[in-house]
Amino acid sequence: MQNSARIFGFIIFLLALALNEWAFEFVFPTEREVDYFVHFLVLIADVFFLLPVSVLLFFSVSAKRFPKLAALYFGLFVSFVIFCCAEFGIRYYFKHFYKPPFKDVTEWQPKPTIPDSTFGYRLPENKAVNHRYLVNDSLIYEQNYKIDSFSRRETPSDTIAKDKFIAVAGCSFAFGYGVKEDETLSFFLQQQMPGYEGYNYGVSGYGTQHLLLQTREKITSEEIEQQQGILIYFFIDNHLNRLVGSRRIIKLWGENFPYFFLDEEKKLQQNKTFRTGRKWKTLFYKVLTNSAIIDIMDLEIPFSISDDDFKLAAAVIKESKKEFEKNFPGSKFVVLFCPSSKCSGELGSLLAKRNIDFVDYSQLFDINSKEYRSHYSDPHPNGKAYKEIAEKLSLYLTQIK
Repeated sequence: MQNSARIFGFIIFLLALALNEWAFEFVFPTEREVDYFVHFLVLIADVFFLLPVSVLLFFSVSAKRFPKLAALYFGLFVSFVIFCCAEFGIRYYFKHFYKPPFKDVTEWQPKPTIPDSTFGYRLPENKAVNHRYLVNDSLIYEQNYKIDSFSRRETPSDTIAKDKFIAVAGCSFAFGYGVKEDETLSFFLQQQMPGYEGYNYGVSGYGTQHLLLQTREKITSEEIEQQQGILIYFFIDNHLNRLVGSRRIIKLWGENFPYFFLDEEKKLQQNKTFRTGRKWKTLFYKVLTNSAIIDIMDLEIPFSISDDDFKLAAAVIKESKKEFEKNFPGSKFVVLFCPSSKCSGELGSLLAKRNIDFVDYSQLFDINSKEYRSHYSDPHPNGKAYKEIAEKLSLYLTQIK
């Protein structure tokens, strides 16, 4: 009986070796790249195979002695096989049968960003970047973005000297993704508020943590010649996902973003980047993000923004305000909640407790309607949206000056 168990265990061991993709790659080398999730599935399969091997070879224990454990093992193994069938079935479907509702292509010449050890990436200096957006091979828009010597998108201005400034920080919504240089929020605010020089610190993909780093490193007297002004932080809900480094953000562009967190004493801390400062969680997200099942269900992890995440965002914004006012004493710091924001209520209440000025434009208009978008496939605001926001915001800023 013991010999039979050991022979059976040895057969399973050989099967595990044969099915191991690293061994298969050694025998039949190819140029294919195996993603993280397949590696993960192989490791689980190895556990399923090697567990009975160790029992049969070294302990000579049969399933009859522990029927419940054997049934549990068999049930888990069958579930794993079913999951693998579903995973690779969905992959096969996407590769051979799936047709997206439309095909969109974004073309850049040259690349719009360059790597940066502090921010993850930033805009290049003194560049003109051409941006073309096509849907189903039809050109939707083509824009040229002029980037100045401080890695900011230029905001056209007259030659009259201004004694104050108004700067806009945030992501592509602040940058003016897809609109002309005279259709951005910073341009319209500059128009509405004579005497203020407009500066555009928006960078596509940035999150709330980048605001803090910009107030420390960039939005300073070295880059802005006026001594007083206003900083507008253009907040969209997805900034919170970028701040906490969610699965989608790690998958798409944020693996090297700065990693901020609140310690046990609720003090704001930074530990390098998501990739280096919390490497195991980031690796876990990278494993999951290669799963076809996760993709087809469009699961975001974490599933929702927690109270602690909101508190982290409020702490980062508070520290950003502190840094900005240290650089420009007597200046104003205002958070602008984007139209259609769903986080403005909870985050706004936290900002109010910390004496941070904000304007809640979540009900101003539906930013997802075709009236305020360049195209149905592009979620970014058009010039009309920026103009209406600037007209309303300038009235508020005039009152608090």
